Amino acid sequence: MSTSVKRSRSPKSAERAVPVISYAEQLVASHTREEGKTIMYKQDAWGHIETRFVRSQNVKAWEEKGFFVR
Repeated sequence: MSTSVKRSRSPKSAERAVPVISYAEQLVASHTREEGKTIMYKQDAWGHIETRFVRSQNVKAWEEKGFFVR
């Protein structure tokens, strides 16, 4: 039988409030983040389509995983 040793935990840091941004600002941020990337798709047996934004040098690796370029 082992003996348990209780260690005191450090208190969790409080979460900081994140400024709320509009939907339009979210779209602009996502477009700039994905700019210059290749859009790749993969469809499963149920018809669901998975979308990935891939750097152009990684396209070949994603094609090997079953994804195709739009």
